Amino acid sequence: MLRILFSKPAENAKRAAIFIDRDGVINQRRPDDYVLDWSQFIFVPGIREALKELSTLGLPMIVISNQAAVGKGLLDKTVLEDITLKMHRVLATEGTFLTGAYYCPHRPDEDCACRKPKPALLVSAANDFGIDLSRSIFVGDSETDEQAARAAGCASVLFNSDLGIRLTCPLGSMTVRPATDLASLVARYMSTGRAQ
Repeated sequence: MLRILFSKPAENAKRAAIFIDRDGVINQRRPDDYVLDWSQFIFVPGIREALKELSTLGLPMIVISNQAAVGKGLLDKTVLEDITLKMHRVLATEGTFLTGAYYCPHRPDEDCACRKPKPALLVSAANDFGIDLSRSIFVGDSETDEQAARAAGCASVLFNSDLGIRLTCPLGSMTVRPATDLASLVARYMSTGRAQ
């Protein structure tokens, strides 16, 4: 597991948090390939505005992502760290402050403990930052993201920049689009009694 922290870990806060997958949610997926350097990192349209709005909630926002390119030898950990720092700087200049990023660098065949759909990335972040997973939400773009959220006890938002957004939680299901609506959907969920 690779941790990149932008904030100091909190002790025993037990607060809600917003977890966000990277590829397909923050940046566009590359067809049949990985993001291997910053020049290939392209933000999903509308996501920067959505993240800025979510930042106003004052909750930790943590990136949770599988990055098998590291385990396959296609991407060095230092390059992944550099891409992450550049992503953070761009967002910070716009008023969006990420709390950290947690990556699984392993290949699927390594059967590690941290690769989604296993919940270890979420659990580690929760332990580091005093997060109550039952009051938190995970925004992802794949079934493995939903499965990881469920295993960790989080609500989940399944986001697809082409198809819209689906919220799966005890409140029922909602679909909205485009990416700029993501913030209002998550904010509505986080403002319920469950997230307070």
